[in-house]
Amino acid sequence: LPRLVKHFQMPVIYHKVIKTVGIGESYLSDLIESWELQLPEHIKLAYLPSMGIVKLRLTAIGADLVRLKADVEVELEKVNPLIQSYIFGYEKDELAEVVGRLLIDQKATLAVAESCTGGHLAHQFTQNPGSSAYFIGGILSYANQVKIDQLGVSEEILNTDGAVSEACIQAMALGVQKRLGTTFALATSGIAGPDGGTEEKPVGTVWIALAHPTGVITRKLTLGGTRMQNIYLSSLACVNLLRKYLLNDLT
Repeated sequence: LPRLVKHFQMPVIYHKVIKTVGIGESYLSDLIESWELQLPEHIKLAYLPSMGIVKLRLTAIGADLVRLKADVEVELEKVNPLIQSYIFGYEKDELAEVVGRLLIDQKATLAVAESCTGGHLAHQFTQNPGSSAYFIGGILSYANQVKIDQLGVSEEILNTDGAVSEACIQAMALGVQKRLGTTFALATSGIAGPDGGTEEKPVGTVWIALAHPTGVITRKLTLGGTRMQNIYLSSLACVNLLRKYLLNDLT
């Protein structure tokens, strides 16, 4: 290759990857269709979807790397306002790592209370070096008795609403926030499957919550994947909920 470069004018290829979360590929395509159609001929767009994440890869081909980078930046400035709420990073950024940096910037701490995710949510943060600067710990409250004894969830809530309910997830988030003394707390409770579902609460029904300094935000997820897919997507939704709160981007 070095010898070929000496004899031939080789094209330059430059890639830029935009990472999005919280939106499917088809919906994303609809939002950016007008922008995509006006892309210069030397810049191509590829959709790279994975579970819960859609990457947009811009590929520019030409003779001058500096010019290509500048051209791609121009296109980024055009598309970012269209999907800003869904963009969490670029290139090698990972969602939990990005949220961790936001927590550090705001001098905030985080705890988790997990049921259906079984520690997977905590792992999203602790797999990143330096997470001890903001991640305090968690309580894996798989059994209802642990929810009662360790998180302060009332027996009345569990008997009346059940463990997979908004009332329970609120109590879990507030309980671990208070017990571990953190700024924020995330909580999960649901039916990961393949068994345990009912007509009222089928497999894939998951409640998540974010306890913040002035209250609690809850979301109900209706997932339909395998057990591991439901666990992963529930954890991802939790992390993204915190990201959007930290960026004042909740609707």
